[in-house]
This record gives sequence, structure tokens and C-alpha cells, in this order.
Amino acid sequence: MWNASEVPSASRIAHAGMAFANPLSGVAVDAAIAALPLPTDPFVLDIGCGSGEMLRRTLQSHAPARGLGIDLDPDAIAEASQRASGLQARFEVRDAATIEGRFDAVINVGSSHAHGGFPTALKAARDLAPVVLYGEGFWRRSPSDDFLAALGGATVDQLSDLDGLHAAAREAGFRIVHESLSSEDDWARYEETLAVNAERHAAPNTLAYARRIRKRRALPGGTDTLGFALLVLRA
Repeated sequence: MWNASEVPSASRIAHAGMAFANPLSGVAVDAAIAALPLPTDPFVLDIGCGSGEMLRRTLQSHAPARGLGIDLDPDAIAEASQRASGLQARFEVRDAATIEGRFDAVINVGSSHAHGGFPTALKAARDLAPVVLYGEGFWRRSPSDDFLAALGGATVDQLSDLDGLHAAAREAGFRIVHESLSSEDDWARYEETLAVNAERHAAPNTLAYARRIRKRRALPGGTDTLGFALLVLRA
């Protein structure tokens, strides 16, 4: 989830074979998708769609449905297009700033950077749809300087605590109708898989990527500072 802009090839390699580029379980994701209050035949936009798994599951759960997935990574878009067989979905290499019009729902999970970060992404989503599936990291405890450095130079104001995330959603004009939170076990499985995948590739950049993960997890607070929330929001 972190350092993707610094070493995108290493991040993509580390996420190979993973359904989601975040620590949430498939059960949690499916529960949130099922809770989306959508009309019949909804049109869903997925911002930062990656390999398209989140949008694919949403369209299947709320069939008949149509979808548009956008991402700046052409390899991810190519993979998403290949996996969308049988669905009314299209995938485009496209900047989120170019999207206009209205949708029945917006998915933005781990992609707030597409709109300049949190909480701007919540306000941008509100302009696009009345329903949002929003995934964002949050501070479970105040991060140390060492922890921030191990995230690749993150700053404390890039995220808030969970109460702050809830408040930002309300300020953007939403109410929360469903919430799933990653557990420490979820994080352990996610980051261990990232590290193992990166180490298996054994290139200098992927080995460095894995070392950063293991170094951060070994810090005091390395396993219980960062959380991840998946929110179903309705205007």
C-alpha cells in the first residue's frame, strides 16, 4: 500500500497473486460490497482500480450492473480488462481528474492519492455519486518518527485516527452505513505475503522493498500503529 510511487515495479511484483492491494480479507470486502445501497442496474466507477477485483466483485454482487475502472498503470488496466470477461465493464488508463458526470456509486479503496489525498478524495467522491465504497488507512496510535520514515517518508497529517476519518466522511456529506476494519492478523498476512513475494523475485529493488516492510514491522509499534478501514457511505 505504501511506496508505490517510489518503486512501482517492486510494489506490483509484491502484490502479484493478491486479490486486493490492502490488508482487508475477502470476507470483509464482500460484506461491504453486499451492503452497498444500490439501485437496479447501477453504474459504478472504480478509481485506482488496479487489477479490477473490487469492481468485478461489485458488479457480480449487484448484477445487472455496469462499471468503469480507471487507473494510471497500463499493466494493471490490461490485467483488469482480461479478467472482466462476461461483465459489463470497461477499463481505461485515465486520470481521476478527467472524470465527469454522475454514477450510482464510486469505489475508492486505497486510492485517495488520485484526488490529492485524504480527505479531499471524500469530497471528490461526493461530487460523483451518492454512494461510496471508501478504503483508507488510519492511525491506530500516534506514529513515531522511525515508523514514518520506514513508510518511505510519510507524514503524520497524511492520515487521521479513526474518529477523524469518520468526521471527514460526515463533513463530506455522508453517513456511514457499514464499516470493516483490518485486524493485526490481516496486516500480518498481507505484509508477510508482500515481503515473501518481493524476496522471491530477488531483484535489488524488490529485496529493498521487502527489507523496508520487515524493518518497519520490527519497530516498537510496528504492528499496531497503522489500521485500514473500509466504509460504505451514503449521502
